[in-house]
Amino acid sequence: MIRNEADTVEPVATPHGTLALRSETAADAVFLFGLHETVKGPELAPMGVPDQMRRNLLEMQFRAMTMGYRAQFPDGYFGIVTLDEVPIGRLVTDDSEGWFHIVHIALLPEWRNRGISTALMTAVLDRPRRMGVRCQATIALDNFASLCLWSRLGFTERERDEINLIAEWRPS
Repeated sequence: MIRNEADTVEPVATPHGTLALRSETAADAVFLFGLHETVKGPELAPMGVPDQMRRNLLEMQFRAMTMGYRAQFPDGYFGIVTLDEVPIGRLVTDDSEGWFHIVHIALLPEWRNRGISTALMTAVLDRPRRMGVRCQATIALDNFASLCLWSRLGFTERERDEINLIAEWRPS
């Protein structure tokens, strides 16, 4: 698994700049909450709650998600996706139990649908390919962009419930 900066993927040249990963630090907290807000905030908009209540809900949701990931994947890699050394996203992975898990990936809105996730995940999947292990990703059924991304990368459906699909990738 990608456990530390020395074990991250090599930087990837894209038409937009150089894509890289670095380990999260405490200094990334404000960026990570802002990223979370861009992903989950639109889901709360239809509720019509006052701004402060919306922010409180997002903060609680963010803390619960972060604590849940850290508890479930204590040896996971929690990384910041950078483009020309500027933070643009987050990637959480784990390689326990003979699997390489893509736990979470998110990019700022201005970097979505520009090939960044595809370039990043193509590079990340090189590790499980070399290790000869399967990879899995859990995808929300209503996240059409992610469903397309994982399909493009060769993931296939393994199982699903009312909310999520678990997709699997096997090294070739």
